Amino acid sequence: EDFIRDRVDEPPALHARVVLLRDRPIGGLTAAPAARDLALSHDTPISELEPEAGDELETLAELIAVTDFAAVYLTLASGA
Repeated sequence: EDFIRDRVDEPPALHARVVLLRDRPIGGLTAAPAARDLALSHDTPISELEPEAGDELETLAELIAVTDFAAVYLTLASGA
């Protein structure tokens, strides 16, 4: 490896990010705080997505739509 090479032209390194899809907890029980603390303890950025208020089917559809859109965008960005 050339120690003196110019690294300005190199693409930035990829970093992991946790995306937490949250549903409204039933009975107040949720693993979200534990997941958040675990990610932050490893200095990993975290994004939390919670669907808007609605019935169970609407909530599920919204969470599925988010993951579906993300998969399409990642596919397009990868050039596949």
